[in-house]
Amino acid sequence: MDDNNIYRTLFFEETDDHLQQLNDNVLELENNPNDTSLLNEIFRSAHTLKGMAATMGYDVMTELTHKMENIFEKFKEGTVEVTSSSISLIFRCLDKLSSLVEDLREEKELTHASIESLLAELNEVEVGQETTEAVEVPEVTTTGELIVGFKQLEESDLHVIKNAIAGDYYAYSIAIRLEADSLLKGPRAFLIMEKLEQEGDILHTEPTAEVLEEGNFDSDFHIAYLTKNEQERVLENLLGNSEVEEIKVELFDEEAHIVSEDTLVELADEAVVASDEVVTEKVEKAVTTSEAQQKPAQQHHANNNNQSIRVDLSRLDLFLNLVSELVVYRNQLEEVSSRANIADIKESLEQVSRLTSELQDLVLKIRMQQVKVVFSRFPRMVRDLSNELGKEMDLIITGEETELDKTVVSELSEPLVHLLRNSVDHGIESPETREQLGKNRKGTIQLSAFQEGNQVMITIEDDGKGLDPEVIRASAERKGIATDGLTEEEIQHLIFHPGFSTAKEVTNISGRGVGMDVVQAKISSLGGTIELRSQVNVGTIFIIKLPLTLSIIEALMVRIGNESFAIPLDIVERVVMIREDEIEETLHEEVYEFQGEMIPIIRTNELLQVETKHTGKHYAIIVNIDQRYYGVLSDELIGQQEIVIKKIDNILQQTRKYQGATILGDGSIALILDINAICHDQRS
Repeated sequence: MDDNNIYRTLFFEETDDHLQQLNDNVLELENNPNDTSLLNEIFRSAHTLKGMAATMGYDVMTELTHKMENIFEKFKEGTVEVTSSSISLIFRCLDKLSSLVEDLREEKELTHASIESLLAELNEVEVGQETTEAVEVPEVTTTGELIVGFKQLEESDLHVIKNAIAGDYYAYSIAIRLEADSLLKGPRAFLIMEKLEQEGDILHTEPTAEVLEEGNFDSDFHIAYLTKNEQERVLENLLGNSEVEEIKVELFDEEAHIVSEDTLVELADEAVVASDEVVTEKVEKAVTTSEAQQKPAQQHHANNNNQSIRVDLSRLDLFLNLVSELVVYRNQLEEVSSRANIADIKESLEQVSRLTSELQDLVLKIRMQQVKVVFSRFPRMVRDLSNELGKEMDLIITGEETELDKTVVSELSEPLVHLLRNSVDHGIESPETREQLGKNRKGTIQLSAFQEGNQVMITIEDDGKGLDPEVIRASAERKGIATDGLTEEEIQHLIFHPGFSTAKEVTNISGRGVGMDVVQAKISSLGGTIELRSQVNVGTIFIIKLPLTLSIIEALMVRIGNESFAIPLDIVERVVMIREDEIEETLHEEVYEFQGEMIPIIRTNELLQVETKHTGKHYAIIVNIDQRYYGVLSDELIGQQEIVIKKIDNILQQTRKYQGATILGDGSIALILDINAICHDQRS
């Protein structure tokens, strides 16, 4: 990979992160328009994004981001009000930036015409909505000694500095003087700030960042800087820049560094007099320190910059495949050792087994990713949909730090989007309707995730109108779907039927008869299940159960006839021995009494077309699918085993009987039964 491709890859990764952070923070800003620290964070992120685009030469992105940055600056100054319309405009800009990034990924040329309408809207907000006239702040003279100090540091900035110092950070006041004959002051200041931001955060600049980047200043500028690095490292970073005449780095001192305009002028005048009396070198580049400014020794920390790295998923997949092969051969060695009873190798084999298990756990943890990656997209989506529909609602997210296999996380977005859209459109009522029902005008949707055993549970719950069985029944009958003999719960589950919809009209949000069947199919393909609970005028809850990983699982090995099969252990409730005469036959199916209810029996030998010996007894594997028990019959139990899931041919997958295959200790292959699909087909 050439250098340009490496830089492009890094640019895309970092840009995606900044765009997501901007989406999250701008959404929060709408609810907290006076949060200065949040505005500072937004401004810094937009500033970094603009710098990255400029460095790569993407002028269209740079111009749009620069114009957005102007609006953020106006928000900070209070000259433009944070309103729903201005936030919506910013969101449209962020969407356009995401679109531009996708075009760059596909190596399409960016055109200025694509952003002209947004630039015009931004300019109208910037110029037309100013509430106060910007005050011109006179520049401090740059003759004489370089002065360290700020005249515009706000109370919120001081609060951030104090919190940072109380943690693991240092706060520095930095004064920089460029050479008088520097022809590119703007780019030079930008490069200096870009290098600083690689190892910390720039909290405040004087003049403003916009003035600095445009080069509209004399030669001195000042930076309030937060970092975990010590002074020597900060100075070393700054000394790597050219066309710099003088640098001063001091630990932040509120009393010494916050000064008035008059004080700065007075200090500058004193410095001019001193410079007439004493001849000093033109380039000083020194660090000014004092014992009083030093942090206590116990608070000093080594440079603890982020030690994480990005790893290509294909490499992780290869790593996992190699570990999976190791697990297979470990199982084979254990079986050989058990049969041959070779005592000499047992101890070594136990150590190999232990190390293999630890390595296996490690690679699975490496593949784990927080569901926050997916969840973070939804507050913005719900906000836009609620505005479009004229509804009021809050989205409450919990458990976003819960981890799943990256493969599962990447496939999770589509079904969750469908479910949340369903809650927004069909679930939450209009504010007027909610008031008539005695509810709060503002509805609530709760999205939560938590781990339970070797599964992750994801729930989407709303306090809306719920699913009315009578409405669903009427809709089903119009579509020719039989509802006779179905319970209310079974009627509610008809929403998962392909092509089913209760919407009276088709909108761009829902009503096309697609969505819920797609959700169920996708969740099933991930080895999970989805449950539905709903009560009229109370609300609806969807419960998704997903395996932690799709690669290595605990399974119950069974034998049907002469063939071995695997059943994922996470859905197995218990195993019971039943006689043939305990199985009763109804009009539609065979059932068995379990815990006071009649549960369906699945004869796997007939389903899989495997010949078996009729002994009159069976092992019934009791599984729990969508809060309903099923009895899956087998002839013999082999035992519990950790297995590696291998993909199977698409044609075999389409039979809806097999989830994959695995290699056993003796080298033979066993198919993994797709119990979810088998039971769903049995129900239908």
